[in-house]
Amino acid sequence: MNKLDELRGQFEKRRVLEMSEIMRLLGTTSRMTAYRYLKKLDYLSSYSHNGKFYTLRKLVKFDETGLYRLGNIGFSEYGTLSDTIAHVVEYSETGKTSSELEHQYQVRVKNALLDLVETKRIGREKWEGKVFVYTSAENIKGQQQLKKRKEGARSALPEWVVLEVLVETIRASAEAVNAHTVASQLLRRGSRISQEQVQQVFEMYDLEKKTLDCTF
Repeated sequence: MNKLDELRGQFEKRRVLEMSEIMRLLGTTSRMTAYRYLKKLDYLSSYSHNGKFYTLRKLVKFDETGLYRLGNIGFSEYGTLSDTIAHVVEYSETGKTSSELEHQYQVRVKNALLDLVETKRIGREKWEGKVFVYTSAENIKGQQQLKKRKEGARSALPEWVVLEVLVETIRASAEAVNAHTVASQLLRRGSRISQEQVQQVFEMYDLEKKTLDCTF
């Protein structure tokens, strides 16, 4: 069995390998040599863990969003984390916030977003005074994304947003809380849920009246 077949066999057996393991299997100390073999096998590097894990494209079945996860290791149909974010932002109807991206990909995206903005691969606009929305680098398309976000701001919220607002409201239930108070507390905890989203949850569950009633 030649080295290429041996490497392919290890991928089929283990599905994911690190570069150190690949180099050991190939009997080389050269990363360039390892990459030459990987290219012949049509490889993917993980978008998570700073790209340290590798697999073969033929072993991956992407979901409808173009992602594949093996445990806490994530692979993207679009390549690296930066390439994936650039693609997702470009084709999103309403742009993306950092919290939306982090919730989707389960990794920190701050550095990738800053690099993409600095290299003008994506745009960035302030939303509701405190949250950045990342949009297409093409100005007209970016403005259309923001317009659609504004139009859809009152649409159904993701379950995780509703749950986070409800949990924070329960934490503050000893006081007469309102949407502004809960939004401020969420912001202090590092959440990027907007006050408008908090207000929408309050209206959905009639929370402002209920929390006020609890004080009497």
